[in-house]
Amino acid sequence: MKYRAHIDGLRAVAVLPVILFHAGFSFFSGGYVGVDVFFVISGYLITTLLLGDLESGRFSIINFYERRARRILPALFVVLLVCLPFAWMWLDEEELKDFSQSLVAVSFFSSNILFWIKTDYFAANAELWPLLHTWSLGVEEQYYLAIPLIMWLAWRYARRMIVPVFTVMVVASFAAAVVLVDRYPAATFYLLHTRAWELLAGGILAVLTFKSKIDLAPSTHQALSLAGLGMVMASIFFFTEKTPFPSAYTLLPVLGSVLIIMSAQPGTLAHRLLSNKMLVGIGLISYSAYLWHQPIFAFARHRLIRPPTQLEYAGLAALSLALAYLSWRFVENPFRDKSRVDRKRIFALSFVGIAGFALLGLYGHMRGGFPQRLQKIEHAREFKLAAINNGWCFYSVDTIGSLRIGPEGTKCWLGDTSGEPTASGVLFGDSFAGQYEPFWGVVGSHARLRLNAITTNWCYPGFSDGFTGPTGSPAYRQCLYNRKYVKDHLDTYDFVVLAGHWTQIAEQGHLQDVIDALNEIAATGKPVIVMPSPKLYDLSPLSAYKKSIMFDRPFSMSTIGSHRDDAARKANETMRSAAAKWPNAVYIDRSDLFTVDGRMSGLDAGGIPFSLDSGHISIHGAKASADGFLRTAKYREIVELAQPPGPDGSPVRN
Repeated sequence: MKYRAHIDGLRAVAVLPVILFHAGFSFFSGGYVGVDVFFVISGYLITTLLLGDLESGRFSIINFYERRARRILPALFVVLLVCLPFAWMWLDEEELKDFSQSLVAVSFFSSNILFWIKTDYFAANAELWPLLHTWSLGVEEQYYLAIPLIMWLAWRYARRMIVPVFTVMVVASFAAAVVLVDRYPAATFYLLHTRAWELLAGGILAVLTFKSKIDLAPSTHQALSLAGLGMVMASIFFFTEKTPFPSAYTLLPVLGSVLIIMSAQPGTLAHRLLSNKMLVGIGLISYSAYLWHQPIFAFARHRLIRPPTQLEYAGLAALSLALAYLSWRFVENPFRDKSRVDRKRIFALSFVGIAGFALLGLYGHMRGGFPQRLQKIEHAREFKLAAINNGWCFYSVDTIGSLRIGPEGTKCWLGDTSGEPTASGVLFGDSFAGQYEPFWGVVGSHARLRLNAITTNWCYPGFSDGFTGPTGSPAYRQCLYNRKYVKDHLDTYDFVVLAGHWTQIAEQGHLQDVIDALNEIAATGKPVIVMPSPKLYDLSPLSAYKKSIMFDRPFSMSTIGSHRDDAARKANETMRSAAAKWPNAVYIDRSDLFTVDGRMSGLDAGGIPFSLDSGHISIHGAKASADGFLRTAKYREIVELAQPPGPDGSPVRN
């Protein structure tokens, strides 16, 4: 296959925005589309190579996978090896357990499946996963398990069917992405069936141009190549984390890449731009640059216990490129040279590497991330979100696969569950209600209140069918069950506690649903207690606290940004105003929960953060907030409000 320098230039256009996007440079808000550009390039080049082998009669599955092993594995193994000591030194036990799982998944090219299950690519905590970026390798290698065989069969029995077969697959995969992106956003982002069309788009171009270039006038190639470049650049600069992806929007970078590969012929402006020596040089090391940047950024975030500054990110990006050059020069190139590393050796090294990292990852997972390394934070066992699998009630059907949808999610009770409570209520909402279960466990025990906790993922407290998560999630079905159950059993409760991620609910246009439910309940005369959303942070305060102990460094909340909290305060104020319209409704303020020594604080009296992650509070934080709340006037107010009326209709006072 003839070398085409502009394709290496296009690789540079793909990898640099990805790196700068992960570095937090807002100008590159859609930099993640660089991966889509890579998919198109890969589909084009690999299909072209396969066609050449098929036509010459040299096609061999063994040859194909030897070539893939030489291209992918040596640099990947070096990066994984370098990650190991930093993971051991800088990750806590849960993070090291997650990292160990990543090692297993990377070894079998199934990272995309693991990260589909474990995390949202655009979530704040995703930046802390050193191997998150390997999801795209999983997609590619899963694709290349099937495509060589499909092409061989088509070439042997129906050569003219390659383009129609690819076209049908493109349409099916693209349609799946468009249809599923709203209901199953994580699966659509990570999994092959909604990404294959991007690789196939490059494959179709390869088939159409295999024998000859597409015959167009030079001026047409000029226009098409510039249009393609404009489409890719527009995606990079104007897409954001909120752009549904992959979806119809993804046509922009994918078709743009196809047009560039097809029409950036010598003599066109796009060809001159992309054949620039600097871009070509970066393109040559783009695979290694992609491999290095995410671990470097992630480990820096762990070690600094804060987001790196823009200057630090620039330095880390430069380090990524420097290491990329070294691994390209001393790892990638030597292993591609068959005279230096023969087939037997490359397969042997591949087997040893895959087996070694998989076994190491499996061992780390089985040992729970080796918590014995971290005796200094051994006391922090309650640094988790309250859930059904750690002694509380949050019915997280989205993350605990053994839970059944239905009535089991409504049978958990908190507070005074063994004596004779003076009142029984319900705690109703999403995970931001679930986080308050330890709080109500303490308060309920002291106030002789019993609460039925009915909480599940993304299920804000309302009676409509709205939902803040993917409606394809099992949590959605549990949510609909929860809402019907609460509405049908409302008369059995003396009071109702509403809690939710008011910010997210407001941003998705559902906050009025919550207010409607509040009004409906309050109109019956039943007491309603509204909980606040805790402060929203840019990073996890608890993770930063644990790292400060690990690294023997002073801890300060001032290093943790809270830019997202303006929206949270606004949403809290909306809920406060809604509650204030009813004499039988009360809003509990953040200051009632998180005041220490007379002032609002992110830390409890012992200097430990209330918050678990960037939004939720931990079991420890919920209990600590309850201890302070018991000394407030608001505590006495809600205890009195929660009591059922006496025989004459007057409030019962303790």
